[in-house]
Amino acid sequence: MSSNIVVRHAEPDDSRAVLGLMQGLAEFEGYAERFRVTEAALYEGLFERRSFNVLVASVEGRLVGILTYYHLPFTYDLTPWVYMKELYVETDFRGAGVGRCLMNKLIAECRARGGRRIRWDVLSDNLPAKRFYQTLGARHDCSWELYALDLSEATEVGLELR
Repeated sequence: MSSNIVVRHAEPDDSRAVLGLMQGLAEFEGYAERFRVTEAALYEGLFERRSFNVLVASVEGRLVGILTYYHLPFTYDLTPWVYMKELYVETDFRGAGVGRCLMNKLIAECRARGGRRIRWDVLSDNLPAKRFYQTLGARHDCSWELYALDLSEATEVGLELR
């Protein structure tokens, strides 16, 4: 099926479909009740502020997958890296090459910008995703551990927010 898959950067007219795919990811990952993105907020962040990027994959004109990412300069050499935030493919299109096409586009874009690395997080229990990433040559980076600070709880740990 990969010959029928078209991958490109999201355009303003894609906002509603991208939002739907983001909602699908929220359901898949179990945070749908906390999902707060609106179509207006998505449009503003993606097309007006340009605070992140979205690749979309379509099959026969229907958007079936998204990949959201950021460009980051790493301080030890200022080489641009890419941080992939989300990769989501509708259930019916998994295993059909959509995710691979999205990743290939991201890899090509990173290389074109002089980048050397793409990083991302994977839910610890998402074994199919881990296997998929390994088929691309990705390795689990045991050198780093993920930390997060929920700012709504920051005052409870003694931090003064300004």
